Amino acid sequence: MTEQSSPLLLRSATVNDLEFVYATERLAGYERLTARWSLEEHQTCWDRPDTRYLIGLQFDGSPVGFVIFQPVADRHEGAKIKRVAVTTPGLGFGSALLIGALKWLFTETVAHRVWLDVFTHNTRAISAYRGAGFREDGVFRGAYEMDGGELVDRLIMSMLRDEWRMRAAP
Repeated sequence: MTEQSSPLLLRSATVNDLEFVYATERLAGYERLTARWSLEEHQTCWDRPDTRYLIGLQFDGSPVGFVIFQPVADRHEGAKIKRVAVTTPGLGFGSALLIGALKWLFTETVAHRVWLDVFTHNTRAISAYRGAGFREDGVFRGAYEMDGGELVDRLIMSMLRDEWRMRAAP
């Protein structure tokens, strides 16, 4: 599957992309912005039937980011965006990747809802999610322990298929 989403192409990841995913999570500054897994944890996740990795590519084929859905389509909760990350923040790749991933999710799966959680201090990501149409559902207080022991809050955001359709309609 390859999906065009300006200014990116979107494709299903292969197992060979896990090293790229792993390296992207470890870029400078990301330790405060996203959870990070070992290569073994990514492999375990990859092997689960309810998980899908998508890779965002520039038109020259170079990868610029990834999205992990887990689960892809739970009949009660919908799909969860487990992680989104780009190699170069601030250039619009994250927003384009997110829009392409939502299009893939709502056209290729039966998911009726997509949700995610984001650290409340990650204002750039929160802005991108709001811009894509996500709504705030609530806050998990003290719900993630950062390296060093600090407990931080996670904002829960979601979007329904019908809300996406209204935004995606020409």
